[in-house]
Amino acid sequence: MRLSLRNKLILAVCLPLVAVYLAVLVIDYRGSKAEAIAQMELHLSALTGKLAADIDREMAAAAQAARSTAAALTDLQPRGREQITSLQQAVLATNSAIFGTGIAYEPGEFLADRQRFAPYVHRDKRDGRPKSVEINYDYVRWDWYLLPKLLGRPTWTDPYLDEGGGNVLMCTYAAPFYRQGKFQGAVGVDIALSEIQRQLARVNTRGGYCALVSNTGTFVSHPNEAYIMGESIFSLAEWHQSAKLDQIGHEMIAGQAGVRSLPDVLIGRPAWVVFAPVKSVQWSLYVVIPEDAVMAEVNQRLNRQAGLLLVGLVLIVAAIVMVSTWVSRPIGKLAAAAHLVAHGNLEVRVDDRGGRDEVGRFVTTFNQMVHDLKESVESRVRETAARESMQRELEIAREIQTSLLPMARPPFPHRREFSLDAQTAPAKIMAGDFFDFWFVEEDVLALVMADVSGKGVPAALFMAVGRTVLRNYSVPGQSPAQVLSVANRVMASQNEKNMFITLFYGHYHVKTGELVFANGGHLPPYVGRRDGSLETLDAPEGPLVGVLPDAEYGESRTMLAPGEVLVLYTDGATEARNAEGALMNDDGLQRVVAECQTGSVEDVCRHVLDRVNAFRSSSEQDDVTVLALRRAEA
Repeated sequence: MRLSLRNKLILAVCLPLVAVYLAVLVIDYRGSKAEAIAQMELHLSALTGKLAADIDREMAAAAQAARSTAAALTDLQPRGREQITSLQQAVLATNSAIFGTGIAYEPGEFLADRQRFAPYVHRDKRDGRPKSVEINYDYVRWDWYLLPKLLGRPTWTDPYLDEGGGNVLMCTYAAPFYRQGKFQGAVGVDIALSEIQRQLARVNTRGGYCALVSNTGTFVSHPNEAYIMGESIFSLAEWHQSAKLDQIGHEMIAGQAGVRSLPDVLIGRPAWVVFAPVKSVQWSLYVVIPEDAVMAEVNQRLNRQAGLLLVGLVLIVAAIVMVSTWVSRPIGKLAAAAHLVAHGNLEVRVDDRGGRDEVGRFVTTFNQMVHDLKESVESRVRETAARESMQRELEIAREIQTSLLPMARPPFPHRREFSLDAQTAPAKIMAGDFFDFWFVEEDVLALVMADVSGKGVPAALFMAVGRTVLRNYSVPGQSPAQVLSVANRVMASQNEKNMFITLFYGHYHVKTGELVFANGGHLPPYVGRRDGSLETLDAPEGPLVGVLPDAEYGESRTMLAPGEVLVLYTDGATEARNAEGALMNDDGLQRVVAECQTGSVEDVCRHVLDRVNAFRSSSEQDDVTVLALRRAEA
């Protein structure tokens, strides 16, 4: 079914609008959810941290009371039961969180005629008043007495039911006391876990709960009393086959704090768990809050916003329908013209009757746009044609430049006294490096390795001039130093752009293996000797070629024994940089040449170029050229 322009306009505006509205809803929901979760994490972390700190403060105060009592017994050494009971009652009076306190003596230490003596004062369950009793069980075997005796220091015990004392589930902090260095007994201060449970039950967790676990993961406090001292967080994790809950348990007993999401394991639906350590007893407090309680406010806010957005959408769509009916006729003309433009007709124009409203200005702008587009396309066509023409010319120039270099491989197949190869990798289409070799005399081979300053077309042209000058002035009877001096003088006289060449020029005597050479500012070559060593041919290095007309050049000589190889190169190899900016430098290139110096000359050139290209991080670096000559085995 073909839609009218009016309906297309309505759909073109309404569909994106609806999409934007839906995107706003989704983005707002996600943002609100993330914000709610972040606020919930902060709230739970603060809540749990405060609860843990409160419990830790109470436990620390109880521990301090036990240590103070032990110190008093060590210093004062009371002899009457009344003094001990008064001391115990004072402990209860100064700390409301303490349920009871006991002082147990080593058998026979307090009263010679009694094996055990352990007065205990605790709060009465009915009215909270201090009540004095005497522990009538064999306390020397209990942890709260035995641990400080064996360890020689105060310690917390695991929770236990004190059937012979206060008859409540409690945890005891026990401290030893001494007389003249001898153990006399232990002071125990008890915290009733039921009071901690009532304190945690008063916390508003929005349908969740609070619990305490010991340093082994056992529940010390839990809304389900059957879990207390009977289950652990690890047994729950195993029961529910929840690796995440098991991980949370390990983090708890390790003394860590955190906030974790958890599926329907602890309360039958997805929830968040936040935990914090109670450091004084090495316990961990955790709080569980249902996820739907966190998201309730987010969902309410989303529903309100969705309702407002829906009303606004209906009003906007109605306005769009009215406006689209009014503007559809002139826009139809624009649509038809745009259709022609889309099919390549840039001669189309829309009648402009001088309207000054938005549609009239739109028509004027459209006509101007088509005119500008036509000019832009024509300009782009001209630029593309010019660029393609230049590219073709550069490719032809590259072919011409390449043809100037020796192309035959092997270059002198009829000469068995040596093998020779050279390869180059230009940085641009036109290269500034060049190499050359030719016979000056029947048994004298001229070798050239050069690098022109810069890259591209100027360097290529200067390279062609340099090659021509060298060939013209390399005649029999002229030494390398003389040829280089003459070539430098000729090129310097024609060098208005102050370009220069670094150039190595040598005469290789193919019968004897002698190499006579001169160096115009170029890097010294290498010689791979028969013993496997790699020698650098240091020579009197003259100035750059083409700069100083009166420059003079010295020369040196060396011998290539049968099987030895000469390697010439340009600075593009040593100055290659990797991604970290490090240079290959002379040492790196020497290692590369040493790896391949026993191979064929083709392998030597190819190996050096491959290793340099693999080392450098981009192609925007200098030209690289390598030449290798090996004297044949006798």
